[in-house]
Amino acid sequence: MEKNMESFDAFEVLKGLSKIGKISKEVELEGIKLSICTLNSEQEEKVFIACSDLVGSAYFSRLKRETLKFAIKSVNGVSLNEYENLKDPEQSEKLKKETLEKLEKILGTWDEEIITFLYHKWNELSKEAKKKKKKIGIE
Repeated sequence: MEKNMESFDAFEVLKGLSKIGKISKEVELEGIKLSICTLNSEQEEKVFIACSDLVGSAYFSRLKRETLKFAIKSVNGVSLNEYENLKDPEQSEKLKKETLEKLEKILGTWDEEIITFLYHKWNELSKEAKKKKKKIGIE
């Protein structure tokens, strides 16, 4: 029984590593405050899969929208990730899917310059996270 408890604690410690390199910042655009954050490896994989069959400007346009779909975490302080707080995994996954679908539709209506502006802000944030990881020996 004690071994199971040790394993559980080890998994919790491993989960904590997901916070390394995960940073966020607030970006204001026309009085709207958006919180954006760096992506985790699962989100990055989904972005690249969504873009994998595209080339040229279509690739970059989709890359920016897909990245922002995962990077935008709140609007004017209201979280878009309430699904993370749900205890029921099925409900959480359902709400997550609905949230991401809504974001995707909304991003599809935005002007390309707005998407590019926010993507550049996310890219700056990503570079900052990379510098922080490098400082602790992760390259």
